[in-house]
Amino acid sequence: MTENKGDSTNASAAKNDLQGLELAEHHFGPLLHPTCGTQSAWTNYSINRLQTNQKYRTVVSAPGKGSEDGPRADESGEAWLFVNAKSCVSQIEKEMSLEHGALQKCITIVHNEMLLDADEDSDPRSADLTARIYSPTAPMYIDVHFQYYLRSRVSSAQWFYSLGFKIHRRPSAMAGDASVIKKELRKAHPPDVHTRNGWQNLCWGYYDDSCGHKVWRPVERGKVELHQESVLDIHEALFGELEKPADTDSEAMLAYRRSLVRGIRLLLAAVGVSYNIACTDDEHDDPPRNLTLEGLHDTWVGRRIRNVCGIRLDRDAEDEQTGVYLRRDQARSEDNDFEDDEDNSDYDF
Repeated sequence: MTENKGDSTNASAAKNDLQGLELAEHHFGPLLHPTCGTQSAWTNYSINRLQTNQKYRTVVSAPGKGSEDGPRADESGEAWLFVNAKSCVSQIEKEMSLEHGALQKCITIVHNEMLLDADEDSDPRSADLTARIYSPTAPMYIDVHFQYYLRSRVSSAQWFYSLGFKIHRRPSAMAGDASVIKKELRKAHPPDVHTRNGWQNLCWGYYDDSCGHKVWRPVERGKVELHQESVLDIHEALFGELEKPADTDSEAMLAYRRSLVRGIRLLLAAVGVSYNIACTDDEHDDPPRNLTLEGLHDTWVGRRIRNVCGIRLDRDAEDEQTGVYLRRDQARSEDNDFEDDEDNSDYDF
């Protein structure tokens, strides 16, 4: 549970005292170069954020400690998201030269259901997480939902995940509600979870068990469903409109594209997913170590995210082809030959 019943902030009284941007600055400032939204938009944003933070916990809030012997099992799962989200977002704050906590305070954990492995690493086995990122720049917010499942057995594994988002450009003056968000999502496996009520897929993946192999093989399916327009929408909602520099200014263009990548990484970070995405040839993709976003040894999620943000590294074409060969090799078996002309239009591979 992430519901926070101990906050005594009186949002109704705050509404009567201040309005618009002044209300937002008073409770959540300093904002980052706030845009000129209407007074009603900033007032609704502020009340929504105040009341949601009363009901749930922000990332900077510490979850319950449990007994003197340590946190209970359910609290350990709850703590995982807070610890990992704080770590991921803190790194992004440093990259942006922001004060510590400037972005962390913008993230509220609305739903936090997780089962951890019993071993010392305590990696997630299953998760159903929802975080709300309040823009530090505009009267908007983005909801992020992450569904995850992994079970490893002696001769097989079951794995799937789906990560999606919804941009709210006109917040109402009401608190967020986890049950309402849950009803907006489809009760389905990827890629169908985030496909209605304004939700969009960011990325998803799973092992396909429908290939008819007598011996189980990790046949991976997956896709990054971002496109250029959605990447720009995410950045604008979080940090404001980003002016594109001239193509001849390579340094400014790289900074522009890094900013777009960083906006996507913040969505991942809000649900505890750390993914450092290479933006130059001397950098390397560093996927999460305690979660599986890519079923095989190919960092296709990071590659596709930077590609849609306009970055194409020298090694990307070769790495992509290597990934194709790897997946084809896994899909082949003595009893089921892989067909090169198979229609995979619904997948990235």
